[in-house]
Amino acid sequence: MKILIKLGIVLVSLVVLLFGGIYFIFNTGKQVQVEWTENDLSSGLEKSKVLIGDLEEINLSTLAENNFSTSGTNEIEDYFTSEEMSALLSTANINGPIKNINVSFGENNNGEVSFVLSETFTDFLREQGMIERYVGPVVYAAEIQDYVDNTPSGFSVTEIIIGYITNLVNRSPVYATGELYRDSENTVRININSLRVGRISLPQDTIRKVEYETLRVVNTIISPENGFHIEELHIKDGKFHYKGTLPAEVYGEKL
Repeated sequence: MKILIKLGIVLVSLVVLLFGGIYFIFNTGKQVQVEWTENDLSSGLEKSKVLIGDLEEINLSTLAENNFSTSGTNEIEDYFTSEEMSALLSTANINGPIKNINVSFGENNNGEVSFVLSETFTDFLREQGMIERYVGPVVYAAEIQDYVDNTPSGFSVTEIIIGYITNLVNRSPVYATGELYRDSENTVRININSLRVGRISLPQDTIRKVEYETLRVVNTIISPENGFHIEELHIKDGKFHYKGTLPAEVYGEKL
C-alpha cells in the first residue's frame, strides 16, 4: 500500500511539473506592447474612408472564406499609426481565430506583430486546407484535439494531458518580426524574419510556409474587384503609409 501511495505521489508530481512546464513554454514570450484607445479606432476608420456595416464582421475568417462584399472605391493618401492599426485589427478580429492583435511599425518597411491564437484557430487552419497541405506540429495538435473531443467520459490521465496541451497551444501568444512591401498594384510581399509561439522559435522552413499562406490569403483579398489599387505602400517613422484606393463600403457575415 505504501508503495502505491508513493507511486501516486510521484505520478501527481510529474503531471503538475509537466503542466507547469508546458504552460511556461507556450504561454510566455515576447509580445508587442501597444496601448490604443477608442479615439485611435475612430481616427483609423476615418482615415480609411471605408464605410463598414459592422467592423467585428470583417475578421480573418470572414475575409479568408470570402464571406464579405464590397462596393465602390475611395482614393486615399494617408498614414496609420501603430495604435490605429492595432485598434482596427483587434476590434475586427474580436471573434476571429486570432485575437489581441498589436502591430508596431518601425523604419524601412520593418515592423513587429503579436496576437493570441483563439480556441477556433485549429478549425480555421482546417477550413483553409492548411492542415492537409502540411505535415508538422499543427497537424498533430489538430489530430489530438479531434481525438480528445470525441473521447467518451472516463478517458485516461494521459488523454487528459494531451487535451490540455492542445488547448494551451490554441491559446498561445504569437510574436513575429518582418518586412512589408508593395509588390504590384494589387499584391504585397511579406518577409518574416522571426516567428515565435510562446517561447518556441519556429524553424525557417515553417516560417516560409507561414509566409506563403499569409500572402495567399492577403493577395486574394486586395484585388481590383474588391476596390483595391496600391500606388504606394511603405513603413517609415513608425507609421504605415498608403496611397491608392480602398473599397468605399465593406459588409461581412457575422460569425
